Amino acid sequence: MSEEKIKVISAYNGRCGIDNADLRISRRWAGRGSVVTFTKEQLEELMYDPAFSNMVREGYLYIEDMDVKKEIGIEPEDATEPTIILLNDKELDRFWKNMPLAQFKIETQKLTKQQLISLSEYAIKHGADGTIDKANYLSSISGYQILKGIELERQS
Repeated sequence: MSEEKIKVISAYNGRCGIDNADLRISRRWAGRGSVVTFTKEQLEELMYDPAFSNMVREGYLYIEDMDVKKEIGIEPEDATEPTIILLNDKELDRFWKNMPLAQFKIETQKLTKQQLISLSEYAIKHGADGTIDKANYLSSISGYQILKGIELERQS
């Protein structure tokens, strides 16, 4: 009987990977949206690898299966704690183009540092679709100079 495969999706713009010699696991993600599968047992063991664990907890990698996330301790049991969401292009678009400023301020507080970086990079690339107020607010919480980045992006 084959074990259920669990999808792990990259939310990072660039390539990333994991190499664990002890577990004989080596996997690569080509970029945002690429999918690699693991067994539940492999994921449980990899959560002891600080590199893999940090990539999952910071939102570089996203595990789809909510039950598995709870079992391996990366999805909060308490509803008041923030949950990591998959920031794919559709979700980034929703944040930058469609979300009202008040909601934007609330929702961005729930994002990890890496997710704020992804949102900042998206905002710079799609500057005309957002607002100056969102750009200024995002600059204040991410450390990126969004308006300057948009200006440089237009020039290039």
